Formats: sequence, C-alpha cells, structure tokens
Amino acid sequence: MIRVAEITIGAFPGQGAYSPGCLESMLTDNHVRQVVDEIDGIATRMLGRGLKDTVLLTSPPTADELLSDAPDVLQVAAFATSVALHRLLCRHGAEITLLVGHSLGEISALVAGEALTVAEGTEVLCHRILALREHDTSGGRMLALSCGRDRAEQILALLRDGDAVVAVDNGPKQTTVSGTPDALTRIEAIAAAIGVQGTPLLAPHPFHNPLLQEARADFARRIAGVRARDLRTPVYSPILGRYYRAGEELGPLLASHFVTPVHFGDSVRRLSDAGARIWVELGAGRTLTNLARSIDPSTLALVPLAGRTSSVSEVAAFLRPAAAPAPPAVQTAAPLGVGAPVAAPAHVPVPDVVPVSAPSPAATAATAAAVPDREETATRIRQLYARILEYPEEVFEDAAELEADLGVDSVKQTEMFAQVAEAFGLGMRPDGFRVADYPTFGAVVDFVHRSASPVPSPVSAPVSAPAPAPAPAPVSAPPVTPAQVTPAQAPVDAPAPAAAVPDREEIATRIRQLYARILEYPEEVFEDAAELEADLGVDSVKQTEMFAQVAEAFGLGMRPDGFRVADYPTFGAVVGFVCAALDGAEVAVR
Repeated sequence: MIRVAEITIGAFPGQGAYSPGCLESMLTDNHVRQVVDEIDGIATRMLGRGLKDTVLLTSPPTADELLSDAPDVLQVAAFATSVALHRLLCRHGAEITLLVGHSLGEISALVAGEALTVAEGTEVLCHRILALREHDTSGGRMLALSCGRDRAEQILALLRDGDAVVAVDNGPKQTTVSGTPDALTRIEAIAAAIGVQGTPLLAPHPFHNPLLQEARADFARRIAGVRARDLRTPVYSPILGRYYRAGEELGPLLASHFVTPVHFGDSVRRLSDAGARIWVELGAGRTLTNLARSIDPSTLALVPLAGRTSSVSEVAAFLRPAAAPAPPAVQTAAPLGVGAPVAAPAHVPVPDVVPVSAPSPAATAATAAAVPDREETATRIRQLYARILEYPEEVFEDAAELEADLGVDSVKQTEMFAQVAEAFGLGMRPDGFRVADYPTFGAVVDFVHRSASPVPSPVSAPVSAPAPAPAPAPVSAPPVTPAQVTPAQAPVDAPAPAAAVPDREEIATRIRQLYARILEYPEEVFEDAAELEADLGVDSVKQTEMFAQVAEAFGLGMRPDGFRVADYPTFGAVVGFVCAALDGAEVAVR
C-alpha cells in the first residue's frame, strides 16, 4: 500500500449531522453497540429521553421531525453517530492523523482523541443541552448564507439591532449567521434580494451568539473541574484557533463555544498549508468534506456514511497503514430495525463521487416490473438531495432552479446526478447528455422517471456503443480479492487465471468508456499518447479518484509500495498498468 505523506483529517460535524438509519447501520458490531448503549443510558438518565425510544426505531424519524419533536436528542444522535463511526473505523484498522470538530463536533472529537471517555463526553454534552434548555429563551436559530464572511457582514450591517451575528465562517462560499427569528427573517429577505441563498439549519438555538451568555455561564459551572486527559490523537479547535492540550480545564473552553464564532474556513486553509490532503467525514452526510473541498480543491474527501449503504470498511482499508495487522474479526449482532449492515471489507476507497453503474439484465427486468410513479421518484430524489446538501426537503420543488435558486454549481449537480443514477439503477448517460439541460429539480425528476420506465429511454446505451458481444463486467461489480488476483495465493486446483484475462484492446475500451463518463469527454480523446494532465486537463487528485474506479471495475487489489499516479501520465500508461496487474505481475491498485 502507498505510504502517503499527507495529513489525514478526521472531521466531526456538529448540529444537524443526522440521517435516519446511519447510527443503526453500525450496530452490527457488538463493541460499537456497547458504546451506543452507554451513550443512550446516560442521555436517558439526564435528559429524560434517549436514542432507543427516539432514533433507533424500525422507522426512524427524519431530521426535521427530530428537530420538531426531540431537538435535544438530535444533538445526542449526531454525537453518537460520530463517536460510533470513529470507533468502527479504528476497529477496522484506519489511521487518522488529527481530529477537527465543528461546533458541537468538538466534543465528539475530544472523545475520539481520548481527552474524554465516552461517558465523560456524553455527560458534558447533556450538561450543555440542559444549560441551553434552562437559559435560552430567545427562540433563535441559525441561517446559512451562500457567500463569504465580508458579504454576510454587509447584510448584517443593514439591520438596526444586534440580534444577529456571524456565527460560523465556513469559507468563501458559506457563512452561517445566528440570531432571533425576526432578525433571521429579515436577513433571509435581504439576502434573497441581492441573490444570496439563505438556508435554515437544523439548529434549535442561536449558537455562537452573545444571546447565549447566561447559558454559557451555567454550562461552565456545570462542568467545572473537567480536564482533558492525555490525547492519543491531536484535536484542533476551529473556535479556539489552536490544539487542545492535555491537562487543561475544559469547562471554560467548551462553554465559550456558545458565544464565540467558528473559523472553519481559516482552519481548513491552515491545515492544508501544513499538508492536509485527505478529509474523512466522521458523521452523517458530507457537509465538512464539501466545505474543505470548496476551500482546497486538491482535497480527497472520504464519506463513509453519505451513500445508500455503509462504506466504512472501504474507507478503513484506504486509511490502514501498510504494516498494520489485519483488523480483528468483528463480532456481530442482529441489527435493530431497518439499519443496513456494515459492508464487508473491500479494497477500493469511496471518494466523494459515486460512479454510475450499468444495471444487470436481472436488475433491468426487476426495474421494469416495478417502476415507481413520478411522485415516489420525486420523493426519493428530494430526500437524497436534502441529505447531500443539508437542505430542508421542502426547498426542492419542481420549479426550483438548482443553481440560481439553491446555489448548487454544475460540478456538484454532476455528482448528485451520479448518486441519483446509482440509487435508481440507471446505466450509461446518453450521447450529448449535459447537466445544464436539467436546471430545475423537476427536470431531474422527469429525466429519472423516464429513464427508469420499461420503455426504451435516453439512458440506454449510446447508439455508438459496441454491439453486445461478450459484455464487459459492469463498473459496479464486486471487487475481486487479492487472493483471486495474485497467482501465488490462488488454490492449487484453481483454473488458470490467464483464460479469463481480457486482451489489451478490451481493457482499453472499458477504461476509455469509464473515463469518458467520469469526465464527460468524447471517447476518442483517450488515445494511448494522450497526457491526462497536460492534454486533457485532469489534475492528479482527479486522476487518483479515476484510478480507484478503474481498480474497482477490474477487481484489482492493493497498490504496490512506491505507487505514484504521476508515473502513469498517459492514457496508454494506465491501460498498460491494468494489463500488467491482470496478467499477474507484481502490481495492483487500491
């Protein structure tokens, strides 16, 4: 495996980082279940409600429902999801360089870094909730603006009172303000008038605002004397602008979060300058990794809980050091309710772009037999888009312009289209497909509804595609284990692998089709001599992601020591690498 020099950041999201079923999907691991049981017991004792009677149900509530009916448990659920995910990744052998929390996420990060035990962290969280419950009478909330801090401050300057402040500086594309309901209503109206999107957040209080001064004082009193233990992994605070230190008193520091802004954008830049290139979202969704990428486009984002199924094992495999022993066998228990089980270990990391896979004949037949109606299609896409963007579902109306109204740029729309295609089992995009041709939410729904119908649709294979001779394996085929690729490890009576190895032309055709779909380039530009960066403008980060998808498509295993994407600068070099790997040479990709 490659020994990367980049710093790997574990990012712990804060308020609202909840998705139905995410927490339960990890409870098949008995160790994780014990951690969640401990959190649930303390929360039930201190708050009167816990996870089992609120979140861990056969039909778990949505984030909006939880915010309305049990806002305190929404915070506990986000905390438990982050702690459980970090614990599960570590049990699979993942190695993370340092931890960063976003607001509430700093408590999760301190538990993961072992400055606090799980019990201590849960009690601190519950005291935080109780202090807010008793002392915040403002009724305030939080609003995300699709602009930088300077413009947000110009909007706030138009208000006559000081009931709203900049709470979170997330970088040039997003600033969050907090304040009273009246102030946020006026801010949203002003922002809309000048073309700035305002999105209400899943926050039951106006965090990082002087309105919470009384709650701050009570919280500090409640946790007085709590000190940080020796940290196993460093924890950086975007609020304090520094690392936490072993032995320091945490009461005043954590209480200051109530009234002190978060400088997440500055933190990403500082960590990027220090060599951070890999960010792992240690919570539901992909909010923090998206923000990191918006500030540093070279960031590789890993999002184990953002897809339809868990990819914990794949992300852990990517983060596992080369010399690390195999992870211990995971003791499993029957999952509660509808949570998906943790996926089996694989060999391809899941980057923040999901490949579109061609459906199998059986899947196509099943789809034709039970095509969802348009309303069901719209509901599923609305839920997916709301989870990806962390927006309320109600903003996704048919007439909503994804870029003009919701601030979703074309690159993000392309990624979202890919995830929709995966969710509905769609195949290759048609010739001439352009995301710009589907600017509204309703247009996306119509496209998917037509494509999923049993009649021939625009999503069928392009006319120019080769005739269906021996069909290549779909991109989504399960990766083959190293034992199946390396002849030395194959069983004695196994058939000779050479018989199943495609020739170079077939390999080149499959990679050409994959690269053309990922980049939305014509297939003919991928000639052997084409320089991926110099000729086609594909930077090294994107090449790494594409290499990962090629590895998945061909069922390759681990990258060799010393592997560098820069050593395969042309399309022909990539094809040659795959040919050699399939031929049993001592090369393979992760």
